[in-house]
Amino acid sequence: RFFTSQEAKCIMAVCEQIIPKDEFPGATDAGVIHYIDRQLSGVFHYDQQTYRTGIQSLQSYCVAKTSAAFESLSADDQIRILKAMESNQVSETEWPEGKPSAFFNLVLTHSMQGFYGSPIHGGNKDYLSFEMLRIDYPLVIGQNRYRS
Repeated sequence: RFFTSQEAKCIMAVCEQIIPKDEFPGATDAGVIHYIDRQLSGVFHYDQQTYRTGIQSLQSYCVAKTSAAFESLSADDQIRILKAMESNQVSETEWPEGKPSAFFNLVLTHSMQGFYGSPIHGGNKDYLSFEMLRIDYPLVIGQNRYRS
């Protein structure tokens, strides 16, 4: 796998703010972190460095602002920090590598893919998002290799 246990905790906390648990399952319940980790170890390998530097920048920013790691903050503080990232309201000295909005949007995109995509890719455990949306599991229609 790609993430260290500490990195996984951080990204899980970010994903849980993007897709929080309410009366329906959230990102953690759907295994979004497993999707992201699996994809970074495979087809999304080109995003590995973005995640490494993004997590490091996020944690450094949080420690500088609050003296705590992102996953240890209250939900309100996490949301405040994610909003600052999304709108690039973090200075270059506070976020030295890349733009915080680019990292936020990457995690947002991967969170949505992991939550709403097919479980075959590592997320959407037990089709939780499909049940939430009250849609049937999609039928997989492949090639008919026996057609004449």
